[in-house]
Amino acid sequence: MVKAIKFYADWCGPCKTYSNVWDKVENELKEEVNFVNVNVDNDTTGLAAQYKVRSIPFTVIVKDGLTETKKVGILTEEELKKLIIN
Repeated sequence: MVKAIKFYADWCGPCKTYSNVWDKVENELKEEVNFVNVNVDNDTTGLAAQYKVRSIPFTVIVKDGLTETKKVGILTEEELKKLIIN
């Protein structure tokens, strides 16, 4: 199973822009991928610390329980799909 984690904050302008891309890809791939959204201001899971999130938006792709890819910044739909699928 693939997990895609997006770290964001409500006050973050680039995060709001990226949210549109994320939502489109999530709707397209939700049957195959577990999409997780983590607000860094309200993170009670400890995931932001675990993945050492320093800038947002921050995307982590986990495949078979192993962290595969970490990316900072806004990704295009194509870039996000490529990270998830490849």
